[in-house]
Amino acid sequence: MRTDSAPRRGAVGRPAGPQPAKRQAILEAAVAVFLREGYTRASVDVIADEARVSKQTVYNHFGDKQRLFLAAVEGERERVAADFTPDLEPERDLGGAGDVRAALVAFGHRVLRVLLDERASALRRLVISEVARHPSLRPACADGEPQQLVSHLVALLTRRTERGELDVDDPATVARQFVALLVQQGLHQSMYGTRPLPGHEAAAICEKAADLFVRAYRR
Repeated sequence: MRTDSAPRRGAVGRPAGPQPAKRQAILEAAVAVFLREGYTRASVDVIADEARVSKQTVYNHFGDKQRLFLAAVEGERERVAADFTPDLEPERDLGGAGDVRAALVAFGHRVLRVLLDERASALRRLVISEVARHPSLRPACADGEPQQLVSHLVALLTRRTERGELDVDDPATVARQFVALLVQQGLHQSMYGTRPLPGHEAAAICEKAADLFVRAYRR
């Protein structure tokens, strides 16, 4: 099998023109191949074949295998976050005015749904297993939760503070803490996504986290 080392000629990581369909096809193929073969064994040749593009096209879009892997990880985060985002906005879906605990519980369930997505969980485990051998992949460990989740919770906490329901002077920090609590418990109880999380366990995680934060920040 051929090795994939340096980027080819042309602007590294930048396609000649807008080609979103090809870029998405490459990312989809990359996720499949990385999950099947692991980072070390995965070949850009195979990824290109599965995406039905040339190897040069892969290099034109992403530069090299490392940057393709990082882009694939980020693409998975965006995919699951996009599934989370559309139905999050209506206030009534988050418990309605005056029920901040229900809002946090509802938010928690959506975080767990994103966190424990089967394909995203498999890719997360791959990152953990490969980063010790390939320190250059460490950026894939940063911002483990989609930042859209944190941003939406910041907005929720800000609104509830403005209404006088909560007293949160640093919504960004509190949002990250709440999401981190859900992530830690969700990963632990699902064994990093290898065990389906029963509904009653997911509910307990969300309710306990919401109770803790309501007790800490209710005005």
